[in-house]
Amino acid sequence: MSILEVHNVSIKYMTGDFKEIGLKEYVMRRLTHNYKVNEFWADKNISFTLEEGEMLGIIGSNGAGKSTLLKVVSGIMEPSEGWVKREGNIAALLELGSGFDGDLTVKENTYLRGAMLGYTRKFMDETYDEIIDFAELKDFQDRPFKQLSSGMKSRLAFAIASLVKPDILILDEVLSVGDGAFRKKSEAKMREIISGGATTILVSHSLEQVKELCTKVLWLEKGKQIAFGDTAVICGLYQQYLDKELTLAQAREKWAALNRHYDWLIVGSGLFGSVFAREAANRGKKCLVIDGRRKPGGNIACEDMDGITVHSYGPHIFHTDDRDMWNYVNRLVKFKAFDGGFGEAFQGLPEKGWNSLIEKLLENIPTVTGLSYVRLTEAFPEIADRVLYTGPIDGFFEYSLGHLEYDSLKIELEELELEYFQDRAIVIPEENDEEHEGCTRIIEYKHFLGEESEKTVVAWEYPQEWLPGRLACCPVGGEKNENLLEQYREMAKEVPEVIFAGRLGEYKYRTMAETVAAALKSAATELA
Repeated sequence: MSILEVHNVSIKYMTGDFKEIGLKEYVMRRLTHNYKVNEFWADKNISFTLEEGEMLGIIGSNGAGKSTLLKVVSGIMEPSEGWVKREGNIAALLELGSGFDGDLTVKENTYLRGAMLGYTRKFMDETYDEIIDFAELKDFQDRPFKQLSSGMKSRLAFAIASLVKPDILILDEVLSVGDGAFRKKSEAKMREIISGGATTILVSHSLEQVKELCTKVLWLEKGKQIAFGDTAVICGLYQQYLDKELTLAQAREKWAALNRHYDWLIVGSGLFGSVFAREAANRGKKCLVIDGRRKPGGNIACEDMDGITVHSYGPHIFHTDDRDMWNYVNRLVKFKAFDGGFGEAFQGLPEKGWNSLIEKLLENIPTVTGLSYVRLTEAFPEIADRVLYTGPIDGFFEYSLGHLEYDSLKIELEELELEYFQDRAIVIPEENDEEHEGCTRIIEYKHFLGEESEKTVVAWEYPQEWLPGRLACCPVGGEKNENLLEQYREMAKEVPEVIFAGRLGEYKYRTMAETVAAALKSAATELA
């Protein structure tokens, strides 16, 4: 049952000359049409619904319209447009210390606030000691309220609002008050209130607090609703916005994309997933691509460091004797020839780095990064008819039978105030290099594309034991892993709508050209 409905709520403020002039001057200006009025929409077309026992977190930058919306929801203000429907009694803690009389004692103010919330004297007599104890003000209950510190005042306000058991509790930046112990106690009380069936709205600048406590999230910016729904997904988009990885328009676009239905969900934006997505889109299929990493591209993703294209997960060179594969990637972006010593007819890298190839493959295909398959399907279980899963096959089944094994690397990047560090891109270090003992390769990225910079970026690569969460490079193979893989493949038969593909999904090493060929073959089979 819906306990709170907010429908197309808009709140308009009027500003103008009337704030600075007297009544006579106001009338004269109105009569002579010399009167200036400005309209400011603090919130525009906000809509959401909450069920009993849900906790909504409202997030957004300063000036987003959060506190204004709370005043309308609590009934302090009337909306300029739209409506709010409430069921049950509301306790709103919007401004710390507001609604108290500074000359009255703490005890008198406690009863006063309880009366304002509609509670009887008998009820307040029964709950008073609990309120004072929770607020940690037993030794201050006979002091004038104005003598309390701001932290004490907010503790009392929170204790009254939370312990009188409202149907709807509204909190504006109050769980951050007090010391660490009181904050933990406040959060525990929130969980108790929710488990007791109360519906709660919390405005907080602490994203971790929102993620931990709230069942839903409303994201506002500049009075506009960006997203309402799943906590983990929206908080992930908001964090990318805060980190300037997404613009506001991009965040809104990605949230809209998550609220559609697709023919194919492609999990993983590496080379295999991106090629498959491109081929599916070319055949008129509606596709959504997601990736748990914050940037698309999988292990071929690059980053720019002072104008130098750095391969984030180790160097990648496309090499093949297959002219068709070489032509396929060159039709997408222009490649620069580079002799990687593979002895094959065609070798090179995109002139603008591997990101340019991934961007071209995913052009006009909705792509959401920083979002795992588990989080997505929890929030949107019916988002697609079929799934191409390029993540670890054992990870899909929550490693229920154990972990497959991979080779792994530790990469140490260093930016040097040198034009060049070495005379070629890849150098095998000398055995007596004590400073970089155990290093297997030294990579200087400027050599790959001939980029000009007064600095250079060098990577030292070290082999390391693979553990879950570390970089997975190549499948180790061997009888133990093959037996485990076969068991996971048997489990995969129970989810026929999911296609396991790519290096991790199939647990199979391929060169980049072989990966493209395999993706094209899979697309021809599955999209026929």
